[in-house]
Amino acid sequence: MWENRSRMLFVSGLTLAALVYIQMGMYLFYTMMGWDLHFNFLQLCKRTIHSLGFSWAGYVLDALVLYTFAWALWMTVRQIRLCRRFEVRLLQCLDVQQTARVNSAYRSGKDDVYVVNSREALAFTVGLRRRRIVLSTGLIDLLDEKELAAVIHHEAYHEAHADPLKVFLLSLLSTVFWYLPVLKHIHSHYKVVREVLADRHAMEQTGGMADLGRALLKLLKQRQPAAVLQAAHVSFADTAINYRIQRLLDPKTEDSFQLPTTSVFVSFCVLFLLSQLFWASMA
Repeated sequence: MWENRSRMLFVSGLTLAALVYIQMGMYLFYTMMGWDLHFNFLQLCKRTIHSLGFSWAGYVLDALVLYTFAWALWMTVRQIRLCRRFEVRLLQCLDVQQTARVNSAYRSGKDDVYVVNSREALAFTVGLRRRRIVLSTGLIDLLDEKELAAVIHHEAYHEAHADPLKVFLLSLLSTVFWYLPVLKHIHSHYKVVREVLADRHAMEQTGGMADLGRALLKLLKQRQPAAVLQAAHVSFADTAINYRIQRLLDPKTEDSFQLPTTSVFVSFCVLFLLSQLFWASMA
């Protein structure tokens, strides 16, 4: 069920954004190149706006399209630079001995886990194309060997399934298409689903929920204001930690998926308004 929910959320978010992007791209070429695209949604909407005497609204539509593309491009380039800069900083505070020990003991000699010198208990997976599991010396001091293994298995799931990239894409779309607030709900709920799936993977690998549950409880007790990490990442203890503990205590606990009424209504109104302009222009 959780896999299907994860797939549904990700695909629906990308599909909705892709449909809008394609129409905006066609409209942008029409505006810049003068191409006459007879069935472009936004082009026909603009014609209707002008025919109704609201020429200024046409300029607002132009600005919205340019903003969407420019903001998406800027956020993508910025994120790539942040990931590169973060990897450089990561190497500067790397604990070489602990990194080698953890990779040898828990990752069969792989080099995908970085241990950094920090008193804070940190565990997250970071990176878009090249993903790394990052642990802190504070986390290693806090957890015993079995609890640490559960955390590493949890993060290994995120790494193997490219979750930092997927979460970043949905975050990007929810920010750029702020006028479709249902995307924000999809993004937030998707993060919870991915954490639940990573928890389940960790329990399968460790043979139960005890080690993972103790790790979550220890991190909950030690919890401090989280440091702002701008590079694309997913963190072990930043998302729905109370709900995840409740699920460990009672595996039958289910998150009732409820449509966000307000977000869906606003998104529907935006699409409905544009569709009315479209059909008016076709008539």
